[in-house]
Amino acid sequence: MGDPCIDQLRASAPLRAAYRKAFGVRPDQKLVVASSTWGPHSLLGHSGADSLRRILAEFPSDEYRAVAAIHPNAWYVHGAWQVHRWLADLLDSGLILPAPETEAWKAALVAADHLVGDHGSITLYGVALGIPAVLGSFADDTVAPGSPMEQLGKLIPRLSAWDAVGPQLERAAEAQRTDPALAELGAQVTSVPGESAARLRALFYRHLGLAEPDHPAATRVVPVPELPEVRRTLVPAMLVATEDGPSVRVRRYPARLQRSRREHLGPDTHLAADHAEPDTGLRRSADVLLVPADRLDPSAGPQWEQWEQWGRGVPGCALIAVEQADDGCLALLPDGRRFAAVWQQRPAWAEFGLAAAVVHRQLRDAAPATAHTVTVTVAAGPGQPTGLLAVRPYSPSADPPSANSPSAPADSRASTSAASGLPVSS
Repeated sequence: MGDPCIDQLRASAPLRAAYRKAFGVRPDQKLVVASSTWGPHSLLGHSGADSLRRILAEFPSDEYRAVAAIHPNAWYVHGAWQVHRWLADLLDSGLILPAPETEAWKAALVAADHLVGDHGSITLYGVALGIPAVLGSFADDTVAPGSPMEQLGKLIPRLSAWDAVGPQLERAAEAQRTDPALAELGAQVTSVPGESAARLRALFYRHLGLAEPDHPAATRVVPVPELPEVRRTLVPAMLVATEDGPSVRVRRYPARLQRSRREHLGPDTHLAADHAEPDTGLRRSADVLLVPADRLDPSAGPQWEQWEQWGRGVPGCALIAVEQADDGCLALLPDGRRFAAVWQQRPAWAEFGLAAAVVHRQLRDAAPATAHTVTVTVAAGPGQPTGLLAVRPYSPSADPPSANSPSAPADSRASTSAASGLPVSS
């Protein structure tokens, strides 16, 4: 009878770009799918959410997206509330969790660049699609001897707790790209690829004693998922690593998910957090306080005074960054100096938190001269287009208008534009 699922996944391959877009994956990003079957030996049952946490904690959030494909049995045994409660910190840090009644997991598998699986069928389907994989868990005692799944457990490497996740996935991708044994294993999923719809329909109609329809039986492609838009109330706290080179490279990692092993962070890391972060430990430890544009209250007096009030009680704060149009920011330092950061060449990954990270990097050692603009080439990951960010002192003579306030006077808007949009001079 063949396998209708693998037929559907292969028929949906031409829609890969549409699926990636639906999951919010840019062309310069990679998508990691973590699949868990059900039971105590599954990916989630074996180590809780630790494998998922490691993926989100160790991979730069601007370079990777992660999807968790959890077996419906786990959802319905424990309940949706419990599953969301277990994964709450991961969901806040960007994990995508498709609902069990949808086919979004199939779209994610077609869109995936890497797979972290277990002894569930999704791992075998991923291998059949040519997706490089590692095993976060595997129940050797529960798979049938001599089955393709047993072979999979012998061919796919196990995720090590003593090595960073990223290098393990990259090594798996390099080794599995031309592995003939894995290609042969993928071919064992079905001996009649592409024929399942026709064979099953013929069987069903024969048992019903009816003639088949005249039109041929066709495999239905996986629909493009409609995922709910995530609107975060707070800017997630991030540990931000910056590296010098031909360009300043910025890599951000969810701060809540980090544990004692932090080799992936590098030596030059600072903490950025929302000024309204309820976790006082994170807020009081922040080097950079981030203020989204919609937080400014025009009725609360001069905005610079609001900034200074937000910075009180944060002893290590090096700057407060307020979101501006086109993902730039205005920055206030504890000594009263103010700077504007504006994208001169704005890449698709631009975001005001990244602009703030560059300002922090530039001002940590020396501030730009009063009359000059410093331009910085910024990179957020390998293979991603770079951006150009201009950082210059901002005149303290006028309050900047609220970015979302249409009632700001025209001359104030012109002042902000002039202050933040000057041509590069050095």
